[in-house]
Amino acid sequence: MVMCSQLLKKVPMFQNREETFINDVLLKLHYEVFQEGDVIVRQNVPGDRMFFIDHGEALMETESYERELCDGDFFGETCVLTKGKHLATVKALTDCQCFSLSWDDFQEALRGFPDIKKDLEKIILVSSDGEVVCQIAATL
Repeated sequence: MVMCSQLLKKVPMFQNREETFINDVLLKLHYEVFQEGDVIVRQNVPGDRMFFIDHGEALMETESYERELCDGDFFGETCVLTKGKHLATVKALTDCQCFSLSWDDFQEALRGFPDIKKDLEKIILVSSDGEVVCQIAATL
């Protein structure tokens, strides 16, 4: 649980949050394994969860951007906030051990923390058709 806590705290939206909220979210994480070559998420496909890489390497790519991800990295945070489309494709370069947090589980955790939910709603701006318009950098 301590290792998962460290993964969560690398994500800006979980930094400087109440320990009880972090613990509630930790209990909702699911362990998933992807094999080398697996496409974990596809760009422009609706998503309902975010991922935290515990061990392994993956490639995040769009038409104009490419970045390697490894232990401690995360992706899909806009989907856990908005249940919108993935902004990039992520493919496992090696076997990847990940933890995931679903939109439903995240919403359940937020029910007990209305102030945190309100803060998070300020982070992201979504258009009427569900597309992420911009992500506002916020100090939380």
